[in-house]
Amino acid sequence: MTIRHFFLGLAAAMIGLSAGTGQALAQAPQPTPVEAYAALPAVSSVAVSDDGTELAYLSRRGEVAQVVVQARTGEVLVTIDVSDRRPNRVFWVSKDHVAIESLVLNSHLFISTSHFPQLDIVNVRTRGVARVLRSADKGVINAVFDHWRGDYRGEPTLYVQAITSEGYAYTQDVYRVDLNSGRGRRIATGLEDTAGYLVRPNGDIAARIALSKDSARTRLTAPAGGGGWRTVFEQTADLDGPGIWGFAEDPDKVIVSTLEGTDIYLTEVSLSTGEVGERRQQEELSAGPLYDRNQRLVGMGVVGDDGTYTFYEPKLEQAWTTLVQGLPGKRLRLGSFSSDYQTVVVRSEGDTDAGTFYLYDAAARSVSVVGRAYPDVGPEGIASVSMLTYTAADGMELYGYLTLPRGRAASDLPLVLLPHGGPASRDYAQFDWWAQALASRGYAVFQPQFRGSDGFGEAYLQAGYGEWGRKMQTDLTDGIDHLAGLGIIDPARVCVVGASYGGYAALAGVAMQPEAYRCAVSVAGVADLRQMLRSEARAVGFGNQSRNPVIRYWNRFMDGAGYNDASLDERSPAQLVSQIKAPVLLLHGRDDTVVPYEQSEIMSEAMRRAGNEVEMIPLQGEDHWLSFPDTRRRMLTETIEFLEAHNPPR
Repeated sequence: MTIRHFFLGLAAAMIGLSAGTGQALAQAPQPTPVEAYAALPAVSSVAVSDDGTELAYLSRRGEVAQVVVQARTGEVLVTIDVSDRRPNRVFWVSKDHVAIESLVLNSHLFISTSHFPQLDIVNVRTRGVARVLRSADKGVINAVFDHWRGDYRGEPTLYVQAITSEGYAYTQDVYRVDLNSGRGRRIATGLEDTAGYLVRPNGDIAARIALSKDSARTRLTAPAGGGGWRTVFEQTADLDGPGIWGFAEDPDKVIVSTLEGTDIYLTEVSLSTGEVGERRQQEELSAGPLYDRNQRLVGMGVVGDDGTYTFYEPKLEQAWTTLVQGLPGKRLRLGSFSSDYQTVVVRSEGDTDAGTFYLYDAAARSVSVVGRAYPDVGPEGIASVSMLTYTAADGMELYGYLTLPRGRAASDLPLVLLPHGGPASRDYAQFDWWAQALASRGYAVFQPQFRGSDGFGEAYLQAGYGEWGRKMQTDLTDGIDHLAGLGIIDPARVCVVGASYGGYAALAGVAMQPEAYRCAVSVAGVADLRQMLRSEARAVGFGNQSRNPVIRYWNRFMDGAGYNDASLDERSPAQLVSQIKAPVLLLHGRDDTVVPYEQSEIMSEAMRRAGNEVEMIPLQGEDHWLSFPDTRRRMLTETIEFLEAHNPPR
C-alpha cells in the first residue's frame, strides 16, 4: 500500500462568492498535517558547554539528521551529518569536545540481540571526528556501556566501560580514551561477574558492581589494601535486586536503592569502611540523581507529570526557581547546565506548546528560545490532555490520560484506546505525538495506566503481577466503560491501537473481548507468548529457564512457567483468532530486536488461516522504537487510514 496523506474533517472547498456581497465564504480550518506529528523532533538533546557560551544539539529536517554546535550568538561552529545512524543524544566531554551517542544493531552473538551505544567525539575547534575505541590496545568491542568525564595528566579525557574479547573470554573493562583520536587504553580489567563500575574523575576505580550470571546476586566491591577488593554491600534476590545509583553528596559514599515489599529505600554505603548508613524510605518515586561534570551529586528528580527536583546545589536551585516563576503554566524538565550553574537549559511543554527548549542566563536574568521540537505543530494542533481516575471491576483505583479533539464537544466521541508498551512503563500528561495525531483527526484518545504500569508506586506496579491478559486487559475496558458513563465517548465506536506490549493488548482486546472493539492496530506487538519466551531464552543463552532472568521476569507478569507452559496459549492472540471478529492491522519493523518480527508473521498467518480480515505491513529498516522518519510517518498514515475506514471519526 502506498503512503497516503489524509486530512480529515475538512469542509468541501468553497470558492464561489456569496451573492450580493462579493466576499469569499469562509473555509473550515485544515487540521495539522500528519507529517508534522510523525516527524522526529526538529531539535532535541540540547547541551550547554562547560563555560555556558556554546550549545550542542540534535537537529532533524525530514530525512536529514545533524549534530549542530553553535555559539550562543548564533554562529555555527560545526555540523556533523548523522543521517546514516540512529543518533540518541549529544553531550560535552570537555570545553572543546562534544560526544555523539548513537545506537547501532548488535552483531555479536554472545550478547543478547539488541542495539548498543556507540560514541563519536567531535573536536569543536578542528572539526575532527573520532570514533571511540575504533583502535585500542586490546581486542575491544566497539560499544560503550557507560562513560565518565575526567582528566589524565592535566588533560581532559573520557573513561568508558566496554567489552574486551580475549580468546573465548569476554570481560567488562574500563578504557581511557583520547578525545582527539578516540584511541582507548585499558586501565581496569573486570572479572567474570563484573557488570559495572564507579569511576572517579582522575580515573581511579572507586567500586565495581558484580552480578551473577542469573542476575540473582548483586555485590558492590571497593579497593582494599594490597590490590585486593572487599565487598561493601551484597544482596541476593531472584528479581528486584538493588540499584547502585552512584556517588552520594559525600564522594566516599554511594547511593543504593533496595525494595522491601512495596517500599523502596535509599541507603548510603561507605566505600572506605563499608559502613551502611540510615535507610530512608522514598516518599515519591525518584527519577534518579543529577550530577555535575565532576560527578558531584547536585540534585534528585521525581517521576511524575510535573517535573520536581530536590537540589543540593543552591545556584542550580535558584536558577530552577527563577525558570518556574518565569514560565508559568509550563511543564518543565531540567536539561543541561554550565559548570557554574549560571546557564541552564530546560525543556517546556504546555497546552499550546509541543516542546520548546529555553536557555536561562542567570547573569543577564534572561530567557531565550533555543528551538522547538515540533515547529510545524502550532497551538491549533495541540489537543488538551487531562488525567482521569477510574475504578476497575475489582475496586482498584486506576489512572488514565484523556486527549480530546479540538473543536468538538466532549460527547459521544469515537474513541481510540492507546495502551502503552512495557508493560512496566507509563504515559504522562505531555505532548504525545501519536495521541495528538489521532486526536487531530477527530478521535478522543484514552491512554489507560493499567495495573502493572510503572511510576505510580510499587504497589500499583506489583498489582499487575500475574495479570497479563487478565486484569491488565480488563482494566482497559473498564476505562471505556468509565468514559461511556460520563457521556464522553460512544462505546459502540471504539478501536484499540498500541505498540510492543500495547500491541499485544490491542490484539488480545479483539481476541478476548471482541464485543468491545471495532478494530485493532498492533505495532511490533506480541502475538504468541510461548514463542516470545523461546526467542528470549535463545537471546540470553540459558538452557535452564529457572536461571534465566528474562524468563523469570516474564513469568512474574504472565503467571506462567516458561515456554513449555501450554496455559499461556489461553492468553496468546495468535491462538485465539477464531474469536476475533474485527479487522486487524499489523505493522512491524524488520530490524526489531525487542519483539521479533516473526511475532507479527505468526499473527498474520493465523488470521489468514481463520479467514479473518488482516493486513500486515513490514517496516523496512525500522527498529522497535520507530526511530526513522519515513517508516514512522508510514506507520502513522496507515494507522489513521485504517481507523478512518473501520471507525470513522464523524
